[in-house]
Amino acid sequence: MWRFAEEFVLPEIDEELALWEGSSNVCTVRQQADGWVADWPDEEAQPIPEVTIAWLLWHIEWWWTDTLSRVNGQPPVAPDTHRWSGGTAGIHAVKQRWDEVLATADLDAPIEWLMPEPQPLWFVASWVNVELTKNLAEINRVRVRRANAASSPGAAP
Repeated sequence: MWRFAEEFVLPEIDEELALWEGSSNVCTVRQQADGWVADWPDEEAQPIPEVTIAWLLWHIEWWWTDTLSRVNGQPPVAPDTHRWSGGTAGIHAVKQRWDEVLATADLDAPIEWLMPEPQPLWFVASWVNVELTKNLAEINRVRVRRANAASSPGAAP
């Protein structure tokens, strides 16, 4: 999945695409004095807000950062404390840290994580890959939606 991300998804993303909002009901990231801060969706709201590619990139960075913190026995990283890198470089950096952990760690070691009971690191790694896959699919969905909006008569990209 990482190869797909690296070769076909991440190189296509620029700031304009990342911040494109397909509607007025979106979760995105917003530049503030302390960096790019992500909105947190109200999952009870109807309709559920769409997300921008920037938000999805932030989510991948945060997900991996939080997981790495937990795997290393450190406290969880709250979503409201993680700042987006402002592009795709942060994902590459956190992926490199993840690879280093997986290359040296005991994959059967139990990890205090999101589940009620500790899970082996191999399970956590599998879950991270599924989460990456889901986020990449969502990124591509937003890319397609933007391309279609741009090709519609009278529509602005």
